[in-house]
Amino acid sequence: MKKISISKTSKKGYITFSIFAVVIVYIIFAAPGFLHFDNLMNVLISAAFVAIPAMGLSTVMLTGSFDLSFVGIIGLTSVIMIRMIEAAIPIPLVLLCGLGIAISIELINAFLIVKLKIHPWLTTIATMLATLGLEKAISKAYFLTISDGFFGGIRFNSFIGIPLSVWILIIVFVIVYSFVHKTIIGLHFYAIGGNEITAKKAGIKVDLMRFLSFGVMGFCIWVVSLVYLAQLSGYTPEAAYTNLNEVILSVFFGMSISKRNIVTITGTLIGAIFVALLANGLALAGVSSYWIKLVEGFLVVIVVITNSLGSGELVQLEK
Repeated sequence: MKKISISKTSKKGYITFSIFAVVIVYIIFAAPGFLHFDNLMNVLISAAFVAIPAMGLSTVMLTGSFDLSFVGIIGLTSVIMIRMIEAAIPIPLVLLCGLGIAISIELINAFLIVKLKIHPWLTTIATMLATLGLEKAISKAYFLTISDGFFGGIRFNSFIGIPLSVWILIIVFVIVYSFVHKTIIGLHFYAIGGNEITAKKAGIKVDLMRFLSFGVMGFCIWVVSLVYLAQLSGYTPEAAYTNLNEVILSVFFGMSISKRNIVTITGTLIGAIFVALLANGLALAGVSSYWIKLVEGFLVVIVVITNSLGSGELVQLEK
Protein backbone atom coordinates (compact mmCIF):
# COMPACT_ATOMS: atom_id res chain seq x y z
CA MET A 1 0.00 0.00 0.00
CA LYS A 2 1.28 3.47 -0.89
CA LYS A 3 2.27 5.51 2.12
CA ILE A 4 0.42 8.80 2.46
CA SER A 5 2.39 11.81 3.65
CA ILE A 6 1.75 15.50 4.08
CA SER A 7 3.76 17.47 1.55
CA LYS A 8 5.37 20.84 2.07
CA THR A 9 2.78 22.27 -0.31
CA SER A 10 -0.05 21.01 1.92
CA LYS A 11 1.68 22.40 5.01
CA LYS A 12 2.00 25.86 3.50
CA GLY A 13 -1.72 25.74 2.71
CA TYR A 14 -2.42 25.01 6.36
CA ILE A 15 -0.18 27.92 7.38
CA THR A 16 -2.09 30.34 5.14
CA PHE A 17 -5.49 29.10 6.27
CA SER A 18 -4.42 29.21 9.91
CA ILE A 19 -3.29 32.83 9.69
CA PHE A 20 -6.49 33.97 8.05
CA ALA A 21 -8.69 31.78 10.27
CA VAL A 22 -7.23 33.30 13.43
CA VAL A 23 -7.83 36.82 12.09
CA ILE A 24 -11.41 36.05 11.02
CA VAL A 25 -12.27 34.41 14.35
CA TYR A 26 -10.95 37.48 16.16
CA ILE A 27 -13.06 39.72 13.93
CA ILE A 28 -16.24 37.72 14.60
CA PHE A 29 -15.91 38.45 18.33
CA ALA A 30 -14.52 41.98 17.97
CA ALA A 31 -16.97 43.31 15.36
CA PRO A 32 -20.70 43.15 16.23
CA GLY A 33 -22.87 42.60 13.16
CA PHE A 34 -20.06 41.06 11.13
CA LEU A 35 -22.08 37.92 10.33
CA HIS A 36 -25.35 39.72 9.52
CA PHE A 37 -26.69 38.88 6.05
CA ASP A 38 -26.65 42.48 4.80
CA ASN A 39 -23.04 42.89 5.90
CA LEU A 40 -22.01 39.64 4.22
CA MET A 41 -23.62 40.86 1.00
CA ASN A 42 -21.58 44.05 1.32
CA VAL A 43 -18.49 41.88 1.75
CA LEU A 44 -19.26 40.01 -1.48
CA ILE A 45 -19.81 43.29 -3.32
CA SER A 46 -16.42 44.47 -2.06
CA ALA A 47 -14.96 41.12 -3.11
CA ALA A 48 -16.21 41.73 -6.66
CA PHE A 49 -13.89 44.76 -6.99
CA VAL A 50 -10.96 42.47 -6.18
CA ALA A 51 -11.95 39.01 -7.43
CA ILE A 52 -12.87 39.97 -11.00
CA PRO A 53 -9.50 41.56 -11.94
CA ALA A 54 -7.74 38.90 -9.84
CA MET A 55 -9.26 36.16 -11.98
CA GLY A 56 -7.98 37.97 -15.06
CA LEU A 57 -4.54 38.30 -13.50
CA SER A 58 -4.62 34.58 -12.72
CA THR A 59 -5.03 33.70 -16.40
CA VAL A 60 -2.08 35.92 -17.32
CA MET A 61 0.10 34.36 -14.61
CA LEU A 62 -0.81 30.87 -15.80
CA THR A 63 1.09 31.55 -19.00
CA GLY A 64 4.17 32.75 -17.12
CA SER A 65 3.54 36.47 -17.40
CA PHE A 66 2.26 39.24 -15.10
CA ASP A 67 0.17 42.42 -15.26
CA LEU A 68 0.14 45.49 -13.03
CA SER A 69 -1.52 47.81 -15.53
CA PHE A 70 -5.08 46.71 -14.82
CA VAL A 71 -5.54 49.39 -12.13
CA GLY A 72 -4.93 52.12 -14.70
CA ILE A 73 -6.94 50.47 -17.47
CA ILE A 74 -9.95 50.11 -15.16
CA GLY A 75 -9.85 53.83 -14.44
CA LEU A 76 -9.32 54.86 -18.05
CA THR A 77 -12.11 52.59 -19.30
CA SER A 78 -14.45 53.91 -16.60
CA VAL A 79 -13.90 57.62 -17.21
CA ILE A 80 -14.19 57.22 -20.99
CA MET A 81 -17.52 55.45 -20.56
CA ILE A 82 -18.70 58.24 -18.24
CA ARG A 83 -17.75 60.91 -20.78
CA MET A 84 -19.59 58.97 -23.49
CA ILE A 85 -22.70 58.79 -21.32
CA GLU A 86 -22.46 62.54 -20.71
CA ALA A 87 -22.40 62.98 -24.50
CA ALA A 88 -25.72 61.07 -24.69
CA ILE A 89 -24.22 58.13 -26.56
CA PRO A 90 -26.48 55.04 -26.32
CA ILE A 91 -25.56 52.62 -23.52
CA PRO A 92 -25.01 49.59 -25.81
CA LEU A 93 -22.43 51.56 -27.78
CA VAL A 94 -20.82 52.80 -24.54
CA LEU A 95 -20.51 49.26 -23.25
CA LEU A 96 -19.08 47.98 -26.54
CA CYS A 97 -16.56 50.81 -26.67
CA GLY A 98 -15.50 50.15 -23.06
CA LEU A 99 -14.94 46.47 -23.84
CA GLY A 100 -12.91 47.36 -26.92
CA ILE A 101 -10.71 49.80 -25.01
CA ALA A 102 -9.93 47.36 -22.19
CA ILE A 103 -9.11 44.45 -24.48
CA SER A 104 -7.14 46.61 -26.94
CA ILE A 105 -4.83 47.99 -24.25
CA GLU A 106 -4.23 44.51 -22.86
CA LEU A 107 -3.41 43.23 -26.35
CA ILE A 108 -0.87 46.04 -26.64
CA ASN A 109 0.65 44.73 -23.41
CA ALA A 110 0.72 41.25 -24.93
CA PHE A 111 2.41 42.51 -28.10
CA LEU A 112 5.14 44.31 -26.15
CA ILE A 113 5.75 41.28 -23.93
CA VAL A 114 5.34 38.44 -26.43
CA LYS A 115 6.67 39.95 -29.66
CA LEU A 116 9.11 42.61 -28.48
CA LYS A 117 10.27 40.52 -25.49
CA ILE A 118 10.01 43.38 -22.99
CA HIS A 119 9.76 42.10 -19.41
CA PRO A 120 6.15 41.93 -18.12
CA TRP A 121 6.89 44.04 -15.06
CA LEU A 122 8.47 46.87 -17.08
CA THR A 123 5.76 46.73 -19.73
CA THR A 124 2.78 46.74 -17.43
CA ILE A 125 4.20 49.33 -15.03
CA ALA A 126 4.68 51.65 -18.03
CA THR A 127 1.14 50.93 -19.22
CA MET A 128 -0.21 51.49 -15.71
CA LEU A 129 1.45 54.90 -15.43
CA ALA A 130 0.29 55.90 -18.92
CA THR A 131 -3.32 54.89 -18.33
CA LEU A 132 -3.41 56.50 -14.88
CA GLY A 133 -2.19 59.70 -16.50
CA LEU A 134 -4.82 59.53 -19.24
CA GLU A 135 -7.49 58.82 -16.65
CA LYS A 136 -6.58 62.00 -14.76
CA ALA A 137 -6.38 64.00 -17.98
CA ILE A 138 -9.90 62.98 -18.99
CA SER A 139 -11.43 63.34 -15.52
CA LYS A 140 -9.39 66.44 -14.58
CA ALA A 141 -8.67 64.47 -11.38
CA TYR A 142 -12.29 65.01 -10.25
CA PHE A 143 -14.86 62.49 -9.13
CA LEU A 144 -17.09 61.90 -12.15
CA THR A 145 -20.71 60.99 -11.44
CA ILE A 146 -23.36 59.27 -13.53
CA SER A 147 -27.10 58.88 -13.01
CA ASP A 148 -27.85 56.44 -15.80
CA GLY A 149 -30.61 53.92 -15.13
CA PHE A 150 -28.54 50.97 -16.36
CA PHE A 151 -25.86 51.41 -13.71
CA GLY A 152 -28.40 52.42 -11.08
CA GLY A 153 -30.20 49.15 -11.72
CA ILE A 154 -27.03 47.17 -11.10
CA ARG A 155 -26.44 48.99 -7.83
CA PHE A 156 -29.91 48.92 -6.30
CA ASN A 157 -31.59 45.81 -7.73
CA SER A 158 -31.26 42.25 -6.54
CA PHE A 159 -32.35 38.74 -7.51
CA ILE A 160 -33.62 36.36 -4.80
CA GLY A 161 -32.20 38.75 -2.24
CA ILE A 162 -28.68 38.79 -3.71
CA PRO A 163 -27.42 42.10 -5.20
CA LEU A 164 -26.82 42.15 -8.94
CA SER A 165 -23.15 43.04 -8.41
CA VAL A 166 -22.74 39.73 -6.58
CA TRP A 167 -24.45 37.92 -9.43
CA ILE A 168 -22.02 39.58 -11.84
CA LEU A 169 -19.17 38.20 -9.73
CA ILE A 170 -20.71 34.72 -9.84
CA ILE A 171 -21.25 34.85 -13.61
CA VAL A 172 -17.68 36.02 -14.28
CA PHE A 173 -16.35 33.25 -12.04
CA VAL A 174 -18.34 30.61 -13.94
CA ILE A 175 -17.15 31.97 -17.30
CA VAL A 176 -13.46 32.26 -16.39
CA TYR A 177 -13.43 29.00 -14.43
CA SER A 178 -15.01 27.13 -17.33
CA PHE A 179 -12.62 28.71 -19.82
CA VAL A 180 -9.49 27.98 -17.78
CA HIS A 181 -10.33 24.62 -16.23
CA LYS A 182 -12.73 23.02 -18.72
CA THR A 183 -11.33 23.86 -22.16
CA ILE A 184 -8.27 22.82 -24.15
CA ILE A 185 -7.15 26.46 -24.13
CA GLY A 186 -6.98 26.41 -20.34
CA LEU A 187 -4.91 23.23 -20.47
CA HIS A 188 -2.55 24.99 -22.87
CA PHE A 189 -2.27 27.90 -20.39
CA TYR A 190 -1.12 25.49 -17.68
CA ALA A 191 1.25 23.71 -20.07
CA ILE A 192 2.93 26.99 -21.03
CA GLY A 193 3.28 28.10 -17.43
CA GLY A 194 4.69 24.71 -16.48
CA ASN A 195 7.27 24.39 -19.23
CA GLU A 196 7.24 26.68 -22.26
CA ILE A 197 9.81 24.67 -24.24
CA THR A 198 7.88 21.42 -23.79
CA ALA A 199 4.66 23.22 -24.71
CA LYS A 200 6.21 24.43 -27.98
CA LYS A 201 7.45 20.93 -28.78
CA ALA A 202 3.92 19.64 -28.18
CA GLY A 203 2.66 21.99 -30.90
CA ILE A 204 0.99 24.52 -28.62
CA LYS A 205 0.85 28.03 -30.07
CA VAL A 206 2.49 29.74 -27.12
CA ASP A 207 2.30 33.30 -28.43
CA LEU A 208 -1.38 32.99 -29.33
CA MET A 209 -2.19 31.54 -25.90
CA ARG A 210 -0.47 34.46 -24.19
CA PHE A 211 -2.42 36.93 -26.30
CA LEU A 212 -5.62 35.11 -25.30
CA SER A 213 -4.71 35.30 -21.61
CA PHE A 214 -4.31 39.07 -21.85
CA GLY A 215 -7.62 39.19 -23.73
CA VAL A 216 -9.29 37.48 -20.78
CA MET A 217 -7.69 40.09 -18.52
CA GLY A 218 -9.18 42.82 -20.70
CA PHE A 219 -12.63 41.25 -20.42
CA CYS A 220 -12.35 41.12 -16.63
CA ILE A 221 -11.21 44.75 -16.54
CA TRP A 222 -14.26 45.80 -18.52
CA VAL A 223 -16.67 43.90 -16.27
CA VAL A 224 -15.19 45.28 -13.05
CA SER A 225 -15.34 48.79 -14.57
CA LEU A 226 -19.10 48.35 -14.80
CA VAL A 227 -19.19 47.33 -11.13
CA TYR A 228 -17.18 50.42 -10.17
CA LEU A 229 -19.49 52.73 -12.11
CA ALA A 230 -22.57 51.10 -10.61
CA GLN A 231 -21.47 50.89 -6.99
CA LEU A 232 -19.78 54.30 -6.88
CA SER A 233 -22.37 56.03 -9.12
CA GLY A 234 -19.34 57.24 -11.05
CA TYR A 235 -15.61 56.92 -10.63
CA THR A 236 -13.19 58.30 -8.06
CA PRO A 237 -9.68 59.10 -9.37
CA GLU A 238 -7.40 56.05 -8.97
CA ALA A 239 -10.15 54.08 -7.20
CA ALA A 240 -8.90 50.80 -8.66
CA TYR A 241 -5.30 51.60 -7.69
CA THR A 242 -6.25 51.36 -4.01
CA ASN A 243 -7.14 47.69 -4.57
CA LEU A 244 -3.81 46.69 -6.13
CA ASN A 245 -2.51 44.93 -3.01
CA GLU A 246 -5.78 43.08 -2.52
CA VAL A 247 -5.79 41.72 -6.07
CA ILE A 248 -2.22 40.44 -5.81
CA LEU A 249 -2.88 39.00 -2.35
CA SER A 250 -5.94 37.13 -3.65
CA VAL A 251 -4.00 35.41 -6.42
CA PHE A 252 -1.12 34.38 -4.18
CA PHE A 253 -3.54 33.24 -1.50
CA GLY A 254 -5.10 30.94 -4.07
CA MET A 255 -1.65 29.60 -4.98
CA SER A 256 -0.76 29.00 -1.34
CA ILE A 257 -3.77 26.75 -0.75
CA SER A 258 -3.27 24.82 -4.00
CA LYS A 259 -1.98 21.27 -3.55
CA ARG A 260 0.19 21.70 -6.65
CA ASN A 261 1.35 25.25 -5.86
CA ILE A 262 -0.33 26.68 -8.95
CA VAL A 263 -2.77 29.45 -9.75
CA THR A 264 -6.42 28.39 -9.74
CA ILE A 265 -9.54 30.44 -10.41
CA THR A 266 -11.34 28.93 -7.42
CA GLY A 267 -8.41 29.69 -5.12
CA THR A 268 -8.30 33.27 -6.39
CA LEU A 269 -12.01 33.76 -5.66
CA ILE A 270 -11.61 32.32 -2.16
CA GLY A 271 -8.64 34.63 -1.62
CA ALA A 272 -10.63 37.70 -2.70
CA ILE A 273 -13.47 36.81 -0.33
CA PHE A 274 -11.02 36.33 2.54
CA VAL A 275 -9.45 39.71 1.80
CA ALA A 276 -12.87 41.39 1.69
CA LEU A 277 -13.87 39.72 4.97
CA LEU A 278 -10.64 40.91 6.52
CA ALA A 279 -11.03 44.54 5.44
CA ASN A 280 -14.72 44.66 6.37
CA GLY A 281 -14.23 43.04 9.76
CA LEU A 282 -11.30 45.23 10.76
CA ALA A 283 -13.27 48.33 9.72
CA LEU A 284 -16.25 47.22 11.84
CA ALA A 285 -13.85 46.61 14.72
CA GLY A 286 -12.80 50.26 14.50
CA VAL A 287 -9.40 49.75 12.88
CA SER A 288 -8.19 52.71 10.78
CA SER A 289 -8.11 52.23 7.01
CA TYR A 290 -4.39 53.03 7.08
CA TRP A 291 -3.72 50.15 9.45
CA ILE A 292 -5.91 47.86 7.32
CA LYS A 293 -3.68 48.58 4.31
CA LEU A 294 -0.63 47.87 6.45
CA VAL A 295 -2.08 44.53 7.52
CA GLU A 296 -2.89 43.64 3.91
CA GLY A 297 0.63 44.51 2.80
CA PHE A 298 2.05 42.36 5.58
CA LEU A 299 -0.20 39.47 4.54
CA VAL A 300 1.00 39.78 0.93
CA VAL A 301 4.55 39.19 2.17
CA ILE A 302 3.50 36.29 4.41
CA VAL A 303 1.46 34.58 1.68
CA VAL A 304 4.22 34.97 -0.93
CA ILE A 305 6.77 33.51 1.50
CA THR A 306 4.57 30.55 2.41
CA ASN A 307 3.82 30.08 -1.28
CA SER A 308 7.54 29.60 -1.92
CA LEU A 309 7.79 26.73 0.58
CA GLY A 310 8.37 23.46 -1.18
CA SER A 311 8.70 25.09 -4.60
CA GLY A 312 12.07 26.85 -4.41
CA GLU A 313 10.67 29.96 -6.11
CA LEU A 314 8.15 32.69 -5.54
CA VAL A 315 6.54 32.90 -8.96
CA GLN A 316 7.86 31.93 -12.35
CA LEU A 317 7.74 34.73 -14.88
CA GLU A 318 8.81 35.01 -18.46
CA LYS A 319 12.59 35.09 -18.68
